[in-house]
Formats: sequence, C-alpha cells, structure tokens
Amino acid sequence: MVRLKKRYWIVLSILFFLILFCLFGWHYWQTFKQKNGIIVDWHGVSVGFKGLTFDELTVSKPSQVSITAKNLSISLSQLTANNLDIYWQLNESEIALETIENTVDTTTETLNQSDPELSLISTIIYWLPKTIHIDTLRLYEQNKARLDLKVDISKQQEAIQLNLSTNTQEITQLSATLLFNQQALRIDIQNGLFKTSLNQFGLQNSNLVLPFTGWLSSHQLELITSDKASISLEKANLSDDLILGSSNGDFNIQLKSNIPFDSNQLSAIATLTINKLNGIYKTSEIKSVTGDINIIIKDNQFTISTPVLNIQEVNMGIAFEKIKLVGSYLASFKAPNKGAVTWKKAQANIFSGLVFIEENKLNLAKLPQQFNLRLKQIQLKDIFKQYPSEGLAGDGVIDGVLPITLSEIKKKGETALKFVIKNGKLVTINEGYLQFENSALKSYGQNNPNMKILTDIIKNFHYTKLQGAVDYANDIAKLKLNIQGSNLDVENGKAVNLNINLEENMTKLLMSLQLSDQISEPIRKRIEAYLKNKSSK
Repeated sequence: MVRLKKRYWIVLSILFFLILFCLFGWHYWQTFKQKNGIIVDWHGVSVGFKGLTFDELTVSKPSQVSITAKNLSISLSQLTANNLDIYWQLNESEIALETIENTVDTTTETLNQSDPELSLISTIIYWLPKTIHIDTLRLYEQNKARLDLKVDISKQQEAIQLNLSTNTQEITQLSATLLFNQQALRIDIQNGLFKTSLNQFGLQNSNLVLPFTGWLSSHQLELITSDKASISLEKANLSDDLILGSSNGDFNIQLKSNIPFDSNQLSAIATLTINKLNGIYKTSEIKSVTGDINIIIKDNQFTISTPVLNIQEVNMGIAFEKIKLVGSYLASFKAPNKGAVTWKKAQANIFSGLVFIEENKLNLAKLPQQFNLRLKQIQLKDIFKQYPSEGLAGDGVIDGVLPITLSEIKKKGETALKFVIKNGKLVTINEGYLQFENSALKSYGQNNPNMKILTDIIKNFHYTKLQGAVDYANDIAKLKLNIQGSNLDVENGKAVNLNINLEENMTKLLMSLQLSDQISEPIRKRIEAYLKNKSSK
C-alpha cells in the first residue's frame, strides 16, 4: 500500500510539473504575442498519439506578415503540411520609413541592427522534428506570388539535409547539407546542387547545373561552385537585336555578400568557358564562339575580360573569319554603358588578308574618341571571287588604315553610338591588273565614241599604283580612287591616270550581299523587315 502511494505521488509530481511547464509556456506565449502584436487563429485542432494536428492554422502580424498552414501535423518526429502560404506586406508608413533609412550611413545602420544569435541554432536544430515535409510552400510579396515550392527537410544530428523543388513548369531543384559549425558560429553548406530549366526571359530549352559549397554567418554569405557547373541553351531572345542559339559552356563562381545584402559591398569572381556559342546580332550572323570570359564584381564595379575569345565567323554581308579578341571592359553598376574598353588584340581574317585594331583603350564616358582599323594584305581577286560582278576581274594586294571616330547621338530619345571614318587611306603594295568588260559597257562605248578609248583601256588595265581615300558617315561610304597604269594593247601602252569616285549606302549594300548568299531565315526576315520599313518612310 505504501509502495502504491509512492507511485501515485511520483505520477502526480510529474503531472504537476508538466502542468506548471505548460502554464509557464502558455504565459510566455501570451506575453510574446502581446508584445509583438501576433495573432493566432486555428480550426479543427486535435491531439493524439501522432501529435498535434490542425485543419488550418494562421499566425499573423497585421500589415506585415501572415502565415497560413493547412492540414498541419506536428510531433517530435515530424512536421507535415499540405499547404503553407506566407504573405509579406509592407504598409505605406513602413515603405516611407525604409526610404528614409536608405539615406542613412550604412555603418550606422549596421550598428543599430541586432545580430541573430547563431549560438542558438544548435538548440533549434536539436528540437526540430526529424523530418519536415510541405507539399506546397507559397511566398507572396505585396500580394504577388514569388515562390511556389515543395520542401523536404531531414535532420541528421547537427546537420540538416535540405531539398527544395518548384511546383511550376520551370523545374528548379535545390539540395544541400547544412552543418552548424559551433567553433566558427556559422552554418557550413556542403554538397549543394542547384538545377533549373529556364524557359522564360526569352530563354528556350535552357538548363543550368550548379554544384556548390559555402558558409553562412550572421554577417556574411560565401558560395563557391565546383568545376562541374554548366549551362546549355537551345535558343535565347535576349533583346530585339540579340538572339543566341545552340550554346553550351562551363563556369565557376566565387561569391561573397554581406548580410543584410548590400549591392555596394557584393564581391564575386566568375569564369565562363564557352564551348560553343552561335547567335545573331541585328542582321549579322555569329558562328562558333569559344573561349573564356572572366567577370569580377567588387566595390560596385564590374570587369569583364577575356584572355582569348575565338569566333569562327561573323557574317554581315562581308564575312570576317577566325576572329581573335583579347581585352577587358570596366564599368560601374551606376553607369554600365560608360566604362572603359581595353584591348590587346582584336583581329580577323578577310579576303585572305588581315583586319585588326591597334592596341588601345577607349573611355566611353569621354566620347568622342578615335582608334585605327588597319587592313593588311587584302587580295583583290578574293573580293571579286566572293562578290562577283559581270565582266569584272582583277588581282593585287591592298593595305590601308581607317581612322574611326566613335561618338554618341540621340536616336528616338535614346543614346546610341555613331561611327565615322574620315580620311581613310588605301594603297597597293605591288602592281596588279583590272579587267572590266560587259555588254552594257560595250554598248556604252559604241554609242559614245569619245568613251571608246576608255572602255578599251579598262578591258585589260595593268596598274602600277592604286590608292584611295575613304570616308564614311550616316551609312554612306565614299571612295575616291586614283589608278595609274596602262593597257599595252591600246595606244602603244600609253600611261593613263584614272580618277574614280564611288558612293554607296553600306547598310543596303551589305544587306543585298546577304540576301544573295545562303543566310538563315531569321536574318532574312530581319533584312526584309528593315527594307520594308525604310521603303514606307
């Protein structure tokens, strides 16, 4: 009997302490709710051996945040919910306050913020259920849907295995192992993997695979990708002018960011290795781009550079082949189009010769500026071969220099770049010949006896000197040629000095050359739309 009474006392004592603990917890919860203005509402609550279940539970702080869970089940071993909706709302006073606070010195803001106690994370992890499963987690900001996720979390001692995936057509998956580092007071991120299929923002059938590691503290986030990060896309309409297609590459990223996020203190290093890239810029077709592109973000500036970028061909009516680029671009985020371009090499093969820009630097914030485009060993016979004209042939080698002035113009309310060539020079480096004879020219000579000698001379004209002056502005190119030589079959080879003036709309000429060649359908449509628009004006 005594033993029985002792057992009762033990049970009653445990029950008493449980009641005290619940009352204390309830009092603390009520105080916490009142202090922070939190409202809790639930429907269909039940208690059983499997834990606590709610048909619907809502926790909210008016005008700021509201969390609603449906079919919620909570126990020591698991937490599950069919739906978890989070609504984040800023009222007008908070928005105004935030605007004012943004003008305050960032150092003062940092001092006024209370750091989260990361030392408590270990305790939080300990009391978390072993598994958490949420079929649908939706985040709304200002009543606009931002995220729609499926969440799976499993606890393994001091580590958490996190798995997130989207419930939308654009499939995105994120998985990582989160391990609390007690010594460094931070969360280490291991075995991270981000995978997504991108079919928005003009992207079609694009895939991104991003393995990563890193760590998170109360003040900083650092992420590092592995060598297996890759991106591929079938097509990307990035703008009205730029279309990319059939592209793939590998990249690495090292990113550091303060918490809370401050774009002025963001630091990142990225390397993109392009294995293959094809595209279209305006009416120019770009084929097979390969090489490395390095991106550095620091102190609110970014630098894009390439140790070497190879392009098989850029066809704009004239085909530039085996293009090599070595250079960089430095600008601030406040004025991304006002940076400095520096290049050590910019060259291409054309007509069995070479065209290149001398090593230089341009500051786009201080336009106009000038640089020189040089031509070397351009073969006349290749020009006539690739762009044949009835009865026209020739041979010779041409060098030249074209001074290009780059300036800004206002076009339809927007700023655009304008290229002007003034006093460009072309000159032959040896002797050559020109042959020009067709039915129209022959008929012209017969009807005009005074021109018959000239038409006879240029049937087989061997020149000793050929030089030209080139000017270009507003799509119009002007070429003044001076050719000295003779035709041995006419007037005993008497020396002749020919002056020829040519003028051409280069945009229309290049487009007509493209239309006469084998071009892709998108290029053809762009050219036809341009010509139709011009003819209607």
